[in-house]
Amino acid sequence: MAKSTSSLVVAIIYLMMFSLVEENMGCEVDYGSCKDIGNCEVMCMVKFGSAATGYCAGGSETGRCYCDFPGPCIG
Repeated sequence: MAKSTSSLVVAIIYLMMFSLVEENMGCEVDYGSCKDIGNCEVMCMVKFGSAATGYCAGGSETGRCYCDFPGPCIG
């Protein structure tokens, strides 16, 4: 009987952990036109630190600059 109870407790702990994971995985922010910003990677590192990554989605002329960084989304 004790084994089934401990298995249930472990299952509940895993469910609670996985329900909180998405909230703490990080953030992605759209900073505008790649053409206006220039180098998205550098701009993201300046704003959010060395753990941030920046990329231009959709091409350098018409795309958008996005920053991914660990931590909560701000504003």
